[in-house]
Amino acid sequence: MGFQEFKVEYLKTTVPENKVNMINSISNLIDKDYLSFFDTQYKNESDGKVRATIINVIANNIQEASSPILIEALKDNLINTRKAAVFVLGKVKILSALIPLLEMLSNPSLEIRDDVIKSIVNIGKLGDIQEIINFFDKGNLYVKRSIPVILGKIQCGDSTSYLKELLHKNDPEVKRNAVQALEKLIQVKDVRLIINLLDDSDEEVKKASIKTLGSINSKRAIDPLLKLLKDKNENIRRLSIQSLKRIFGDLNSYEKIYEVAKSKNMIERKEAIKLLGLLKDKNSIDYMINSFKSIDTKTRKLAYNSLLQISKGKIPVQVFEGLKAKEWKIRSLCAKLIGKLGNEQQISLLLDLLNDPDNRVRDVSIDALSKIKNQKYINEVRSFLNSSNWKTRRAAVKLLIKIGSENSLEALLPLINDEDLFIKSWIALALGKFENISDISPFIEMLKDSDPKIRIAAARALGQLGDKKALNSLANSLWDDDWAVRKEIEAALNNIDSNWLKLIKSKD
Repeated sequence: MGFQEFKVEYLKTTVPENKVNMINSISNLIDKDYLSFFDTQYKNESDGKVRATIINVIANNIQEASSPILIEALKDNLINTRKAAVFVLGKVKILSALIPLLEMLSNPSLEIRDDVIKSIVNIGKLGDIQEIINFFDKGNLYVKRSIPVILGKIQCGDSTSYLKELLHKNDPEVKRNAVQALEKLIQVKDVRLIINLLDDSDEEVKKASIKTLGSINSKRAIDPLLKLLKDKNENIRRLSIQSLKRIFGDLNSYEKIYEVAKSKNMIERKEAIKLLGLLKDKNSIDYMINSFKSIDTKTRKLAYNSLLQISKGKIPVQVFEGLKAKEWKIRSLCAKLIGKLGNEQQISLLLDLLNDPDNRVRDVSIDALSKIKNQKYINEVRSFLNSSNWKTRRAAVKLLIKIGSENSLEALLPLINDEDLFIKSWIALALGKFENISDISPFIEMLKDSDPKIRIAAARALGQLGDKKALNSLANSLWDDDWAVRKEIEAALNNIDSNWLKLIKSKD
């Protein structure tokens, strides 16, 4: 079909769908003869889909010659039409489209803002960006905020110079965008311009400045960033640490960080601990261990986490030495770290801590020792069961219970009638969880114990074991003087068999 024939048929067509099909059918044949025709048709067409099809076909075939119609399409009410025009104008880098594209940015709800900026950048890279710079004073606030982004992407000498000027504008978003744009452009000699913005009243400007200083990697930013470690805003401190990590990563001395670590200000001390951990500074190991005795729980936790980072899976000698420290907090956290990173041989060193005078240290040791897969050291634990120190005996019992293996069960059985009521009740409850206990007589006897805690433990254990031979003994104990005991016995009976009453009567 020739152009004249197509023109006649197209003008006769009134159905939009048919127009779209006709345009697409000759999409590969379009030349400059069609351009004038479609230019007129685009202006007169009321259907959005037809207009979009005209723009797409023209844009894909005769891009340079079609600039007037494409520029006009920037104001089309159909977003796909505008988007197609924006893309082609940027791809072909049509200079005459620069101002119309910049004007589009004045729309605060512009959905294709990123596409428009991309096309402006492509055109701006042709060399002369003065027109973009001049438009800053002509455009509205939304244009002003977009221009720093554009200049940052163009990345030329003139754009860098003007971006530095924009750092002094009043609008926070203009300043923030200018700072972000300068991240890869600014030279070290100009770092003071960014440092000055660390005192800006706007949080987002301050945050952007911190990030940029980290990217610039200038030593001159160290002191100003360290000062921010005591900022009340947690996000400011977090970003400052990230930037300081990048800067100190290329340095051999962390003396300035140690100065902050000695500060009386607890906030910046904590941040210094984090930073030294991120830098994996082995020279700070003693400092971290010393921080374990802090009265502040969070400081101890941060020091522990930093020491984990510094250790890199290998336990420092100072940590083993910490097991003998006078301060229980140091012994406890050193034991915890050995439990986290140590091998079986190293963790077994924690056995001596079962004798520790502080229960918190003993509990950490118990937790670490219970995780050893090889339980050959259970015989060593048995020896602690004969200790004259009740704290040590209880710790050993807790450990064997937590291990929960066949060997630990055998070690616990002789203590089922121990004089220590706590040990007695713990073992009763623990043994009740094992399925291979055939002799329930020790538990039956415990139902008659004078201490209600033991009777409760025995009833609970029998309920867990689920042996129906315990039904009569439990039922006979339903008249216990202690309400809590009666309640536990009733729960045990129901757990063994919900029809326990009928079973007992049938035996009678």
